Amino acid sequence: MYAPRAKFERIYIVSPIKVAIVFLIMLHCLFVSIALLTSFWIETKVGHYGPLYSCERRVLSKGHSIFPIECRFGRSFYNLNLFWMPIAAILLILSFFLAFISIILASLSFIQNSILIRRRYWFITIIFLSIVFLLDCFVIIFIPVSHHHQIYYLQWAYGIHCGATLFISVSLITAILTHNTDDIQYIEAIDESSIDK
Repeated sequence: MYAPRAKFERIYIVSPIKVAIVFLIMLHCLFVSIALLTSFWIETKVGHYGPLYSCERRVLSKGHSIFPIECRFGRSFYNLNLFWMPIAAILLILSFFLAFISIILASLSFIQNSILIRRRYWFITIIFLSIVFLLDCFVIIFIPVSHHHQIYYLQWAYGIHCGATLFISVSLITAILTHNTDDIQYIEAIDESSIDK
C-alpha cells in the first residue's frame, strides 16, 4: 500500500496593490464629478466660473447698481472670453468615462484564469489610465493659461481636480510597475489517482 502522493495546484489571487489601484481610480471619478458640478474653479472680480456653471454679479447703469449673483448652466453671458469652459467640460466628462471604463477592465482582469488574458486586460487598463492622466494634466494647465490676461484666483474645485489628477497619476505608475507580476499561489492537494483503494 502506497502513501498518497501530493500534488500542487496553481490558483490565481487578486493582488491588494491592484485592488488599491482600482480604489484610487474610483476616488478620481468621485473627485472629478464633484469638481465638474460646481462653479468654484476660478474667481474674478465679476464672479466665479466652472466648466459647467458660471455665477456672476449682474451690473447695471455703468456699475452703480449691483444685483445679486446669478448662476446659470453653460457659458457666461457677461464674460464671452471664457472659451475654456466648454472645452474643459468635455475633457472632464471624457476623463470620467475613460476612468470608469478602466475600472471595468481592471475588474475583468481579476476574474480571468489565463495569465495572457489577465495581462492583456491590465495593459488596456494602463492605456486608458494614460489617456485620463493626459486629459487631466491638460485641464490643469489650460484653465490658468486661458486667464493670463486678467486677475484671477484659483478656487477649491480646481484643487479637487488637482487631487484627482494625483490619484490617477499614482494609479498609473503603480499599474505600470505591476503589469508583469502575476499573483499565483500553489496549494498542496492529494493526488487521488495515487490512493490505493
